[in-house]
Amino acid sequence: MRYEESGVPGGVTTWAARGWAEENGIGSATLRRLVRAWPRRAAVTTRPEAMEESADYDPALPDYPLEIVPFAEHPRFLAARPDQRRQVLTGLWIGYNERVIATEHLIAEPAFDLVMCGVFPGCDDPLIRQSVQQAVVDESFHTYMHMLAIARTRELRDVRTRPEQPPLVTYRRLCQLLATMPEEWERHVAVLVWGAVAETCINSLLALLARDESIQPAHSLITTLHLRDETAHGSVVTEVVRELYARMNAAQRRTLVRCLPLALEAFAEQDLSTLRLELATAGVHGADEIVGDLRATSTGRRLVRDFSGAQRMVEQLGLAGEVDFDFPERPAWSPGAATPH
Repeated sequence: MRYEESGVPGGVTTWAARGWAEENGIGSATLRRLVRAWPRRAAVTTRPEAMEESADYDPALPDYPLEIVPFAEHPRFLAARPDQRRQVLTGLWIGYNERVIATEHLIAEPAFDLVMCGVFPGCDDPLIRQSVQQAVVDESFHTYMHMLAIARTRELRDVRTRPEQPPLVTYRRLCQLLATMPEEWERHVAVLVWGAVAETCINSLLALLARDESIQPAHSLITTLHLRDETAHGSVVTEVVRELYARMNAAQRRTLVRCLPLALEAFAEQDLSTLRLELATAGVHGADEIVGDLRATSTGRRLVRDFSGAQRMVEQLGLAGEVDFDFPERPAWSPGAATPH
C-alpha cells in the first residue's frame, strides 16, 4: 500500500483519511443532496428579482425591531424624542446590513476562497468544490441585497451621512489571533474556523428580523431570503469541515480545536461602540450612560444568543467534549440546526 503524505507537518496519509471518512459515513450523501437542491432553494436562482420589487413602504413602521434593541427600556432612551428613537432604529438597521456585508466579505468569503484554492487536503473533491462555489455565488447575491437595502433605506429616510463605523469586531478578533500565528497553515485553519462559525451563526441574527411584521416589509423579506440560504450554508459548511477535518494532521486538528471557542466568543460579542455611535448620531442624551449600563450586564455584551448551528457542527466533528465554550440552551425562535431538504 502506497503512502501519500498530505504535505503538512505531521500529515495523515490520504489512504487513512479516506478510510476514516468511509468508516464514519462522512456526509457525501448529505452534501450531494444539498448541491442538487441549490437551484430550487437559493435566492439568487429563485428570487433574483426580489429586491427590485416595490414592497409596501409605511413611514410609520420602524426599520428595526424595538424588542431586540438591548437598550429599548433604558430611561435615557425612553426620554428621547420620538424622531430620535426612530432615527436610532433606522441607524441600527443600516448598521445591521453593513455588518452582514462585512461578515460576508471579511469572514465567510476568505474561508471559502481557501477551500477553492485547495489549501487543505480534500479540497479537490468535486462535490466539495461544487457546494462551496454555490455558497460563494449566494454570498455575492446577499451582499447585493443588503447593499440595495442600505441605499433604499437612506433614500426613503433621507439619511445623508453615516458615522464612520469601527472595523467589524469579529474581524478584529480574527486579526488579533492571526498576528500570534507564525505559520501559514495555522492562519489557514483559523480563517477556515472563523468562516465556518460565521456560516453556522449568522442565521441566528437573520432569524431575529425575518418575517417580523412590526418592521418594513422589505426588511423582513431580505432577511427571510438570506436566512433560507444560510440555513443551507450551515449544513454545507458542517459537511465540508467534516470532510477536511478527517484529512487534517494532528497539528491542524489541535489548532482547529483551539480556534473554535475563540471564534464563537468573537461572534457572540456585541460591539457597544457601534451602539453608542447610533445613539450619539441621533442626539440621544446620555449615550455613554446607556452603553456603560449595557457593559455592566452579560446580556448587553452579547450579540449572538443562538449557537445551535455551531453546536451541531462541533458535535458532528466529535469535539463536544473538547471545545471550551458554554453553549446556551437553544431559544424557541431559533432556526436551529435542522438540515434543509
